[in-house]
Amino acid sequence: MRNQIRDSIRGAMFGIAVGDALGAPLEFMDADYIKMRHGIVRDMIGGGWLNVRPGEITDDTQMTLAVAHGIAESPNDPIEAIGRQFVKWANSGPKDIGATCSSSIHRAIRIAQNPDSPSKDDWFDSSAATHTAMNGRSAGNGSLMRTAYVGLYYKSEDEAMQKAMQISKMTHYDEETAVDCGVYSAILSRIVEEKIDLRARYQLVIQYACEASYCKGRYPYDILSCAGYAPRPTGYVVDSFASALHCIFTTNSFEDAVVKAVNLGGDADTIGAITGGLAGAIYGYEAIPERWTKCLAPEDCAELDALCEVAALR
Repeated sequence: MRNQIRDSIRGAMFGIAVGDALGAPLEFMDADYIKMRHGIVRDMIGGGWLNVRPGEITDDTQMTLAVAHGIAESPNDPIEAIGRQFVKWANSGPKDIGATCSSSIHRAIRIAQNPDSPSKDDWFDSSAATHTAMNGRSAGNGSLMRTAYVGLYYKSEDEAMQKAMQISKMTHYDEETAVDCGVYSAILSRIVEEKIDLRARYQLVIQYACEASYCKGRYPYDILSCAGYAPRPTGYVVDSFASALHCIFTTNSFEDAVVKAVNLGGDADTIGAITGGLAGAIYGYEAIPERWTKCLAPEDCAELDALCEVAALR
């Protein structure tokens, strides 16, 4: 049982990293251009607008790690610990940081008595101000991309859902985004905690994302599981989650799900990371191609492994 838990946790965390790194060079390209220029991308190629090296992670994985460190430090009430990680990361000069995340983080820094450690209220006030400044349009995927560790760490699906919704609102005040983060985390919590087979794991995804009332019918299984469905790989959280679910429902392996996700183009690294997190939990770490994990930086692998072990032993 413990080995299965560890395999799902490592699968999800490394799945995020390889999905992010595989998709980063394709970000903002459309699917036709990717196909014309690269064919079907199945290997770490590097490049893109960020000029990443093959296997280089971006903000999707970096913010996931920040959330994980904050939870590991203060699991009962992780908001301020996560916030310190966000501030440290934002001040490190990352290659990319989403507009909504950037606005909320820098607002929190400006209003905090201690700029290195904004309070919980600082985070929620800053996020609300960003939401208002964006005319109520803060439903981006920047909190969904980083939320997986919540579901991997907390054993109770209810606790995972509530914590994920709170952590989402540190930067993205939109309720729709918070709910999707909660659903994603609840799915991962159930997959990790229950000794169930592959078919049952698929059913959990359908039960939570497609059938639960809190999603308000946003993710209909009969449409998302159709090969003819046309995903919209945008930064809008509903489009991103729907695209990831489609890639899960229409493939039969970790590799095929993530390859399909990143070759949609658009917000390819984030949709690759979300798909990788789900597929990694479903199929496990051993299903991730070794040629992908070998491209990740050794220091990133060590950090991922250490945080996976914390979650596995909680």
